[in-house]
Order: sequence, then structure tokens, then C-alpha cells
Amino acid sequence: MALAAEITKIIAVADSSSSLNNKYFLINAVNTDTTVNVGYKTVQYYVWMNVGSAGSDPSVSGATGVEVTFAADASAATVATAVSNKITALSGFSTAISASGGVDKLITITNANAGAVTNASDAGSTGFTITTSTEGTGQLTGNIKYPDNQILYYIRGDHLSLVTTYSSSAETRTSRKAYQAIDHNMVNGMLVHYYGNPKRVTAITDTPDVDNLFHSAIVDYVKKCLYMDRAGSTGDANRSQVAMGMMAQHERKFNNAIKKYGNRKRSKTGGTRAIVPANFT
Repeated sequence: MALAAEITKIIAVADSSSSLNNKYFLINAVNTDTTVNVGYKTVQYYVWMNVGSAGSDPSVSGATGVEVTFAADASAATVATAVSNKITALSGFSTAISASGGVDKLITITNANAGAVTNASDAGSTGFTITTSTEGTGQLTGNIKYPDNQILYYIRGDHLSLVTTYSSSAETRTSRKAYQAIDHNMVNGMLVHYYGNPKRVTAITDTPDVDNLFHSAIVDYVKKCLYMDRAGSTGDANRSQVAMGMMAQHERKFNNAIKKYGNRKRSKTGGTRAIVPANFT
């Protein structure tokens, strides 16, 4: 399922003797969350009308106020323009005005970011016609509570597949078909840790897909195998004994590099670092 941004359409009405004063409607945005490295949050706004500077903020609990000012008896087109200018100034929306009933009073509001939000509503009795033409999709937080036993993954070639036993539509699953593709659309994304297999070496010119510090260990491993083959294939006992000795030497070097000192030899492993400057005295 693709992510989608909410699109709201509002048809404004004209003011009549300050009839729109202190009236408001609610609308929700998906804004970036600066408290985390990468994330989003929903923010609710109440857009209220201050007609002729005679209004007072209705202070809707849990929402952020957006004040729209215009004169008494303003036309529907004037009201729509004033509302559009205030909303488009917010980072969470973009707006456009078009004709409705022959008058430029239809405001199309598009959320800047994808995500499911509560649809806009005329909670403050403006008389505006408010509809949602496109429902926003995408959850900000996951509702898979136990990902360690509800999600599996498998790798095939260059593709990573995620499957889950969780069904957001409460679909009944049989044990044979317990897992299926995840039907969630996450706005904040999903962090996956996995171990990939290194690239295969198929030619003598290929570079092993491992840390550079282990290249010499691979050479020791190959030499160990070659000397083992020689020891088993030669008919000379002396040559066989020498080959076994060389095999043991390279095996020891390989084991030291990989098993005994492997972690400390990795160039990407953190730890204490020291610089000893030369003595200039």
C-alpha cells in the first residue's frame, strides 16, 4: 500500500454582519518531529475568524490557533483567500483556490507529508462545506507490539522480504498460511538489522568482500588447503612431512588472525586509541 497525503476541500461562505466572527474549523497536519532524528507527528490546528478585529481567540484545547482576519461582510472569495493565505503559511500544508458555483471560494488543502490524520471538521460552526477528497494513509507508529515473534525476513538474491503474522484487517489465518507480506504503511519507516552474505569470489581477480585486514588470513587459509592437498597426493614421505608442517603453520596463522585476534584486528572496531609523538628534546 502506498503512502498518501491528506487532501481537504473547503468551500467558504460570505460573512454577513460579522456572522463568522470567532467561528473556527479543525484541520490536522503531519509535521516533522524535531525531537527525534527522523520522525513525524500530527498537529491539530483550529482556524478561527477574526472579523473586523472584534474577535477573541476561542482557545481550543489541544490545538494550535491560526487567526484569519477580514472585514465584516467580506465576500466568499475574500474569506477563501484569507483562509488560504494563513494555512499555506504553515509548513504542514499547501493550498490552492478555484471556482465553485462561479465564485473563487473553493480551497484545496494538501498536507505536506503523507500520513493518516483525523479529517478536517467544522467544529466551530463556520458554515463552510468541508470534505476530504483523499484520505491520508500511513501510520506514524507501528502497532506490531512483538516484532521478534511476529515478523520474519528472508533474502533471495538482492531482495529482502518481510513477512508477518499480524493482520491489520483482522484476517483469519491458518497455520499453513500464518505469514504474509506486511500490509502496513509506516510514515516513519522501519529499521531492519540483518546480516548479508558476502559476495562470492568467482575469479582470481575478484576482491574478497571482507575487511581488508583479513585478506592475509584468507591467503593463509588457501595455502593451508594447498599444502594439505600436496601432503596427501605426493608419494614422497619427506615431501609429505614438509607439506604437513607448512600446512600446520598456515593453519595456525589463520586461526590467530580470525579466532584469537580477529576482533582486535578489525579496522572498524572501536576502542581506545593512543598517539605517541616523537621526542624532540
